[in-house]
Amino acid sequence: MADIGLLVSIGLIVITVSVFVRPWPPDAIAGGVVDTAMGAALIGLVVGRVAAVALDDPGALTKLNDLLIIRSGVEFWPGVAAGLAWLLIRVRRKHIRPWNQLAALAPGGLVAWAVYEATCVVRGGCPGPVSAVGLHPDGLTRGVFPIGLAVGAVAGACAVLLGVAQRRGLSSRRVVIAAITAVAAIRSVASLWLPHIGSGFTRQHRTSLVVAIAGFGALSADLLASRRAHPEPSPA
Repeated sequence: MADIGLLVSIGLIVITVSVFVRPWPPDAIAGGVVDTAMGAALIGLVVGRVAAVALDDPGALTKLNDLLIIRSGVEFWPGVAAGLAWLLIRVRRKHIRPWNQLAALAPGGLVAWAVYEATCVVRGGCPGPVSAVGLHPDGLTRGVFPIGLAVGAVAGACAVLLGVAQRRGLSSRRVVIAAITAVAAIRSVASLWLPHIGSGFTRQHRTSLVVAIAGFGALSADLLASRRAHPEPSPA
């Protein structure tokens, strides 16, 4: 049975990215834009799903029907790593600078993620903490604050800011690191209010925290290295 909500989300992602995100520079893309983006997304989805099953229920790895139930869980960061690896392989074959390739796709990637999170309303509802202001999902007696909508709004704002910074000359390396760090930081904060079993951090929360900390560290190190390489002139 087709997951109509998921199909609607995918359709809205394609439309939004195509209409509202400026075209990628032709010299920064290894092959067609659609092929590049969709290829990375599909590979990331497959690897993320297999990783989730391997961690939660290894016995289901041999059951195709279980693997295809995407809503049962996808490991986000292994999927992202697989998508990035696939992009880098294509870059190497096309002799394009890796940072340029990834930076060209970064704002669009943020927009796609923002739309996916915001369309939680068509995928069975947006979970969140009990709140007097928010949505009232079917089956619940009290309303909840829709974390997915908030994540989508923040991610969309980050995509706009990153695009503006990119046009003003932000280096490709910093664009990529900033995009990954933004996603990790948003997921880390959002995970505090998403429902989960137990009182501790979930695996998804912990991995996002690790990536966020690593991203902030990489940005700081890059800024420090840049200042050392181009020190400000001392006043006369």
